[in-house]
Amino acid sequence: MNFRFKMIIIFCTGIALGAILFAYIPEFYTTANTEPSPNLISVSTRIDTAGQPSEEQLIGLKQAGYDMVINLAPPDALGSIANEGSLVTWSGITYVNIPVDWDNPDIDDFHLFSDLLDITEHRHILVHCQVNRRASLFTFLYRVVHEHADVDEEYEKVTLIWSPEPHWLEFANNVMSDHQIEFEPL
Repeated sequence: MNFRFKMIIIFCTGIALGAILFAYIPEFYTTANTEPSPNLISVSTRIDTAGQPSEEQLIGLKQAGYDMVINLAPPDALGSIANEGSLVTWSGITYVNIPVDWDNPDIDDFHLFSDLLDITEHRHILVHCQVNRRASLFTFLYRVVHEHADVDEEYEKVTLIWSPEPHWLEFANNVMSDHQIEFEPL
């Protein structure tokens, strides 16, 4: 077999494999997992919080009825999915990452989060982070400050996931006192 013939066979094989992959890639992207994300809490009719969804769960969020995803974990957080933003947006959902520093939650991050929720008032939103700690506390603060939800009822949803550490309680107290809301953690 001469060199030219071998190259033609390799070239044709490459084209055939490419065609097969092209044909099955859409199936890969439409194969979604609509199982709930870890630590999923339904906070209200429009907002759910959760830990990091898997790639398959991210792909299935549109089928599960979500219109938007807000990720509060930094992109380099343990267990994060490098292509999360593209997976979510490819499926037709708005994606926003607000990388909240675990050791130093910032009031500006909370204001950005709140503004985002305010302008998307009719969307079904999944707020997530690594294990639903940042997400549950930010959403608790938003619901109490901006939607005037009951402090104790909303804080109970946080405690389903965790007991906030002192620096997170201080952060929550600062946000609440800025809005003249009394907050005594359970």
